[in-house]
Amino acid sequence: MRAFLMAAAVCLVAMPGLSEAEGLDDPPISLSGRVTSNHGEPLPEVRVSIAEASRTATTDADGRYEFSNLPGGTFSVSFAAIGYAPEVRRITLRAGTDTLNVTMRPSVVELTELQVTSTPLATTPLTSPQPTSVLGGTDLRVAQAPTLGETLEGTPGVHNLSTGPGIGKPVIRGLTANRVLVLDDGVRLETQQWGDEHGPNLSTAEADRIEVIRGPASVLYGSDALGGVINVVQKDLPDAIGRPAFAGGSFSALYNSNNRQPDGALVLQGASGGFGFRGSVSGHTSSDVRTPDYTLWNSGDRAGTGSGAIGYRGNWGSVRGTYTYRDERIELTDADSLATPLQRINEQRGRVDATLPLGLNRLEATASYEQNRRREFDAESSSDVTLGLLSRNWLADVKLHHAPLGDVAGVIGLSGWRTTFEKFGEETLIPDNQANNFGAYVFEQLEAGRWSFSAGARYDYRHLDVTADDQLGVAVQTRTYNSLSGNLGVLYRVAEPVALVLNFGRGFRAPSAFDLFSNGVHEGTVAFERGDPNLKNEKSFNTDLAVRIQSRTVSLEVGAFANVIQDFIFTEPVPGEIDRESGFQVFQTTQGDAMLLGFESAFDIHATSFLHLHGTADYVHGQNTTTNNPLPSMPPFRATYTARLEGSGSKLFSSPYFSVGGETNARQGRLDPAEAEFFSEAFKGAGFQSEAYTLVNFGAGFGVPAGRHPVRFDFTLRNAFNQAYADFLSRIKTNALNPGMGRALIARLSTEF
Repeated sequence: MRAFLMAAAVCLVAMPGLSEAEGLDDPPISLSGRVTSNHGEPLPEVRVSIAEASRTATTDADGRYEFSNLPGGTFSVSFAAIGYAPEVRRITLRAGTDTLNVTMRPSVVELTELQVTSTPLATTPLTSPQPTSVLGGTDLRVAQAPTLGETLEGTPGVHNLSTGPGIGKPVIRGLTANRVLVLDDGVRLETQQWGDEHGPNLSTAEADRIEVIRGPASVLYGSDALGGVINVVQKDLPDAIGRPAFAGGSFSALYNSNNRQPDGALVLQGASGGFGFRGSVSGHTSSDVRTPDYTLWNSGDRAGTGSGAIGYRGNWGSVRGTYTYRDERIELTDADSLATPLQRINEQRGRVDATLPLGLNRLEATASYEQNRRREFDAESSSDVTLGLLSRNWLADVKLHHAPLGDVAGVIGLSGWRTTFEKFGEETLIPDNQANNFGAYVFEQLEAGRWSFSAGARYDYRHLDVTADDQLGVAVQTRTYNSLSGNLGVLYRVAEPVALVLNFGRGFRAPSAFDLFSNGVHEGTVAFERGDPNLKNEKSFNTDLAVRIQSRTVSLEVGAFANVIQDFIFTEPVPGEIDRESGFQVFQTTQGDAMLLGFESAFDIHATSFLHLHGTADYVHGQNTTTNNPLPSMPPFRATYTARLEGSGSKLFSSPYFSVGGETNARQGRLDPAEAEFFSEAFKGAGFQSEAYTLVNFGAGFGVPAGRHPVRFDFTLRNAFNQAYADFLSRIKTNALNPGMGRALIARLSTEF
């Protein structure tokens, strides 16, 4: 820790702009301006956000806005309003008052105004150096589901590896588990994702948006970001700087007719001066899923989440504290329809965030703690824990956003985290262990006319201590890992609405204790799994090439990627070796090389002012180049499509719409030999071939005026024709025939107050 603080101090002293550091007697910094249309008319109700300062304001009837008590530094200011294309401006704030006036152009396509995950300074999806998707607003409200994987499965390049409706792990370009890093508002989560039946344990009910990086992002986030990053971004904590104190909130409720699932969320928030607070509760409960042919046994689940945050902002900076508690109970569908195995998961997270302006530099620091306690039971009536897993994670991250160096802006960062793991219960799979991690990185961005450049580099070090475990045959030992990663992005604006993007990225993943030391029966994968303590880091080199178009009526992105992974970690069956007690095939962890090739595309077209067309398509071809076999669990080709009629509304109804759409999934015929053999045995020698299928969905919604904020009603009819199907990435497809959810009517109500 002493070395960590000394390195941070050296970085601070070396940066320009510190000689201009503000004192307590310096005048406060403010930003104001006016937003108008391209015809010069003032635009009211425009949402103005300063992303890096977590400040939001709304323009008045004359199109004016104002921020006071701002920190100094370089920020991205975004402007968003319904019916207009979002605008983002980069501005450097110094002591005194700055003015920023903006003209917005009409757009019938709803465009996302910014993202903050792939770069230290916020950018738009059009100008992001990496392939980035943002799910927010109406799209997030309609897509809300019990799991993160299901919520995101309509996003191009993202699929859902599910174990029933209660466990959904995001898959990005064919990679999942510890190769996809999940963040809670920028802080990494360590929720034991190495198990296929272990999903991310966080709620998206109160999220402002979810941002997805498709491809390596190890420079900013370190190990496990080899395949991509998912960041669940929370709403900015409110403040009442320059306005009267206030209190308000929001409420949403949902009911799914298929599994009789009620779902609700309540948020209360307010502010007085620089103080702000927010509290929220959310939860759901469900019965067994009904497929088109039968009721899927033991498939119910329930979860509840509570969260509270309080903070203060001033011209000296800001500080915020947050605590989150989540409890889940998930039933697991077994091949035996009379079996009732289940999981109980308890997740607690606490964090403190602080921002301190230093002249034109800005220091951001985060400290967090996470505890994840997982218990697995053989039967609903049992109180004996079959397998217990307890992980604790401490994290510290310090970032210095340095003063602009000409047209270059960027960040220097240091991060460290410690993860401990303990096991309990009747069974054992991996030994107790502790991992200490350290990373140092730099990321810079340059705007030069039509060209935009981004580049970054990072060094990581990990020290793993393993406790002796006689049952597993593991002695006391240590392992160390280090890695260099980097990225380079180039964007060229061919014309105002058209951009070409080329990105190169090198990512890595340190092997987990599960990869290294597992030696036992893993019921979740129906295998006896044996690790290899001599595994090396996985290293990837990824190339992305894409064209993006964003005009008044069209938003389009088409891209291709190639991801070459060296020392790819995988398991393969040991010929003729069967575990005597369980009867499961023995699988040995090993390493080789792999290549994943694919493409993604997404479009939004407003053919007329009332007709909105939306679609996506993606495909990934995964190959183990060492064994020359297909990689297992690769999603097949998928296309989604929606036509939406949007009305102008009336005094009784606002923003009405009606939509019809669906998704088509191709048959996955490329199976790894061990995967094909497993399916053949599971289906009693009949073999397995995933079948192509198409699901049709309908949607409708409207708002009812009720004071300042309308009450929104949204209705979705999923799988309208009750199509029987088995998702290739459903892990229970070998336990039950065609386990996909049948026809489901989902009704949502939401409002603010």
